Amino acid sequence: MLLKLDNVTKVYQTDGPAATILEDVNLSVDSGQFICLVGQSGCGKSTTLRLINGLMPPSSGKVYFKDKPLTGINLQCGMVFQNFALLPWMTVTQNILLALEARRIDRPEAEKRAAFYIDKVGLDGFEGAYPRELSGGMKQRVGLARAMAVEPELLLMDEPFSALDPLTSINLREELLDIWADPNLAVSTVIMVTHNIEEAVELADRVVLIGGRPGHVVMDLDIALPRPRHKNSEAFTRYVDSIFSMMAEI
Repeated sequence: MLLKLDNVTKVYQTDGPAATILEDVNLSVDSGQFICLVGQSGCGKSTTLRLINGLMPPSSGKVYFKDKPLTGINLQCGMVFQNFALLPWMTVTQNILLALEARRIDRPEAEKRAAFYIDKVGLDGFEGAYPRELSGGMKQRVGLARAMAVEPELLLMDEPFSALDPLTSINLREELLDIWADPNLAVSTVIMVTHNIEEAVELADRVVLIGGRPGHVVMDLDIALPRPRHKNSEAFTRYVDSIFSMMAEI
């Protein structure tokens, strides 16, 4: 088992009353799986990613990575954000190198990795471009290359395609599946947050529905469909309808 959340609760203490965002969340993830977390806005999906990444501690319960309790930042994770999170004064290469420098990877190896992953995400020729010169899809490719360049075992993605136009989103989903399935790349496990149920059924081995509030696991559904998946198929539609119906009831 790669990852386990054991009765995880997260409480935010503000100036007013304490707010319980997640309560008694249990989730297990094996290496090699593609998991999508779905649920209505504010149910705690993004908070779950941050707990897995070690960006914040649980208020109670434990997060385990490779059977060891997580006690800080999980350096075996890479993160792709919805808003790209690129530094505007840095080029494509410099944005990727920044993540590698933070991991104290020596410069020659960092430059080699940056060039490799820039090519992998289809940005060859844009190494010296600044974020303002890139489309939304290209910016997200930089974010993906930056996360992959640290060669994590677990890739976390927080609504990575929601800010993109439909055609770009489709293309990037296909490319993500190719990257995840590539045995020559370090990333073998993906946990992605999405609001889009069709997107989740298209991509995931398992779709985990988070209900709120507070957030808790309502359903953990295996998607037993071969890839590539066809949205017009009866089986695909049944999965989408089942998840949507359950979400509407919570």
